[in-house]
Amino acid sequence: MKRWCLRGGLAFALMFLAGTNARALTIGKTNLVSLIRDSNSILIATVSTVTDGIDDSGLPYTEITLSVGETLRGAESGTFAFRQIGLMNPRLTADGTKMMLPAPEGIPKYTPGEQLLLFLSPAASMTGLRSTAGLGNGRFVLGPGSALNDLGNDGVFQSVSLADDLATDNDNRILATTMGSVNADDLLSLVRRAVQGSWVENCRMWDTDEGPTCGGAHTPISRRTPTRTTNPPPASVGTHRIGVK
Repeated sequence: MKRWCLRGGLAFALMFLAGTNARALTIGKTNLVSLIRDSNSILIATVSTVTDGIDDSGLPYTEITLSVGETLRGAESGTFAFRQIGLMNPRLTADGTKMMLPAPEGIPKYTPGEQLLLFLSPAASMTGLRSTAGLGNGRFVLGPGSALNDLGNDGVFQSVSLADDLATDNDNRILATTMGSVNADDLLSLVRRAVQGSWVENCRMWDTDEGPTCGGAHTPISRRTPTRTTNPPPASVGTHRIGVK
């Protein structure tokens, strides 16, 4: 009676063909180093509204409107909106003959009132669609004393090394976490300093497995590799605002 149309899958493919967003939407190893490296906007923001629709070219999208509290990287401020691929829920086309698919599994979902730390990848050049770097890896819900991404922080702080003169005890606790919530203020402090100091670009923060690379050459910097621990997830991840240092 109703046939599933291919527009949802086609739209997703177009994001890859657009070029600029392809790397961010290819899920491989993702950790804090790659999140910082692959993001052109890093925001602390609260979700205001979430809507969806179909644009003039027939691409289904979800539009997320944010109230930006702090911009760690980028030019966004005040009220800012971006669109990512896919609908919130399946829906029929206007003529009732086709079913538009929802966003593919793994695309982040948003709820009004959430306070987030977002690592946003560049918008796709062909479609203008955008998502977080590493998909759910790059979307952290900030609650009272907690920060947790869509994958439960699984592996996102692993294989991250800092130059010896940078790491604080709080940084080491975060980088020792293999899974589970970390302290939100401590994570924001670490990301804020890393971005402001261009740690990744200057080989002061690097992927342990890759080694520090500047200009394509490996640079011998002593590593600080903390003992790994697993933090239990919080009983609940709230949407309360937290202090921003």
